[in-house]
Amino acid sequence: MKQGKTLKLDELIDLYLKQAGLDRRFKEMEACSLWPEVVGRAIAGYTREVSLSGGTLLVRFTSAVARHEIMMVKEGVIQALNDRLGERVITDLVCR
Repeated sequence: MKQGKTLKLDELIDLYLKQAGLDRRFKEMEACSLWPEVVGRAIAGYTREVSLSGGTLLVRFTSAVARHEIMMVKEGVIQALNDRLGERVITDLVCR
C-alpha cells in the first residue's frame, strides 16, 4: 500500500482479508448469511441448514415443496447470491 493514500474502512478490511488469505472463507460465510435475504422469509422459514464448500451451496429443507420450488429457480438463486457477493463464489446449489 502506498503511503499517503487514504482508504475507506471496507477497502482496508478487504485488503487485510486478502493478505491474510481469509477473503474466500469470508465470502463463503457471507453467502450463507445472505440466503434468507435472497430467497425471502417464506422459503427461509423452511430452511434447516445452509453451508458452502468448494463453491457448492448445500441447503437442507424441512419441506419438500420449498426444496422443489428452489430447484426450479436454482440458476436464478445462484446468480442473485453471486451478484450480492460481487463475484462468482457459488457455482452449484444442492438441495436436500
